[in-house]
Amino acid sequence: MNKDLYELSVEITGVSMIIVGLSNQLDNETTDTLTPNAMNDALFGISRYLDRIADDLTKLNNAYVLKARVAV
Repeated sequence: MNKDLYELSVEITGVSMIIVGLSNQLDNETTDTLTPNAMNDALFGISRYLDRIADDLTKLNNAYVLKARVAV
């Protein structure tokens, strides 16, 4: 699926919110803590999500470059 910059910015904001939520794990008085395995899984999920967003940005850039070349 092709995405535009707004959709990607919304996804990046979502990742930011996830990271903020996970940062609560650093304060034992605020919340129950995740097991190390659960934290590892959460961070791996964020990593995969960011990789996919990077792929989408690459596709968006390539489409832009292609349109710019055709316009010349």
